[in-house]
Amino acid sequence: MINSSPVGFNFAGTLLMLAAAFGLGASLIACTPATADPPGVDASTLGTGGNTASGSGGTTAAGSGGNTTTGSGGTTTTGSGGNTTTGSGGTTTGSGGTTTGSGGTTTGSGGTTTGSGGTTTTGSGGRTGTGGTTVATGGATGTGGRAGTGGAGGATATTGCPWQTQAGKIVLFDGTNMDQWKNLRTGAASHWRLIPGELAMEVVPAEPPTDLQTKMKFENLCVHVEYLTPMYPSNVTGQSRGNSGVYLKSAYEIQILDSIGQAPAIDSCGAVYSVKAPLTIACNMELVWNTLEIEFKASEWSGTTKTKNAVMVSATLNGKLVQQNVDLNVNVTQAGQQDLPGPQSLMLQDHRNLVRFRNIWVIPR
Repeated sequence: MINSSPVGFNFAGTLLMLAAAFGLGASLIACTPATADPPGVDASTLGTGGNTASGSGGTTAAGSGGNTTTGSGGTTTTGSGGNTTTGSGGTTTGSGGTTTGSGGTTTGSGGTTTGSGGTTTTGSGGRTGTGGTTVATGGATGTGGRAGTGGAGGATATTGCPWQTQAGKIVLFDGTNMDQWKNLRTGAASHWRLIPGELAMEVVPAEPPTDLQTKMKFENLCVHVEYLTPMYPSNVTGQSRGNSGVYLKSAYEIQILDSIGQAPAIDSCGAVYSVKAPLTIACNMELVWNTLEIEFKASEWSGTTKTKNAVMVSATLNGKLVQQNVDLNVNVTQAGQQDLPGPQSLMLQDHRNLVRFRNIWVIPR
């Protein structure tokens, strides 16, 4: 320790002499020991430069230059010159929450907030969306001015398919190869075009049109298919706008088509082609991917005699119910193959339109 007194000056001795001159006891020149606080005074209520003081509603609050504070209802806040701050009012988790798309899934506005005093409030919101998924309200405008979205409405299908868990899922196309598919006419490898950048495949129109079939065969089946229709000028109409189809047992077609702005018909998007019009027009506009999910119950046979018709149990298009419990009282829909006893292939149609497909999988039932 450095002594700051002048050299040779006896500071202690001088104090003793002064004390003697005024008649004071030598014991008074020592440092005064700390004394207890007066009755009724809390050590936490010291003022500026003191130790700690109670914050309103909190635990302890710092005086200026002090140590720690618990802000009103919060955790801890430091006075100026102090140590750490855990913001007054507690912790807030994301104001505004998270919103996915128009009509998609919304995690309530306001998110989850830990308010003053530590109370947790869950913001209003939850799952939203009128009639399922809404895509591009108003849409983009294509050549010739076509625009729009899928139709309104659509009930929720009651289905036995484990869409959420995907238990028993068999992937038929993941965008990396077409090993599970064959040319319908020749039985050779698929002749359609692979588009690696989109993990998709595209119809290659042939003459005569040549569909694709799966090498695997199925009966009772849940099918997930995603597809996209191309853009056309406005003078291209009707069955020429993105026409294709998904065939169950290669016989029964769910129609693929750009039917925006049209009334439901037996040949519009989501129809069981030539058998049953869809409950609603639910397809997206051109260049927007669609999700089609089908539950199909195969026909039953006794030898070569059909004893029970196949049933389109349900079909949803972009989350909207378009078919439910349709009795397939025919042996084939147009351009399909005759229904036969036993398992048959799943089939995708070449209708000379450049329709694309991706993410195709099935769950046998």
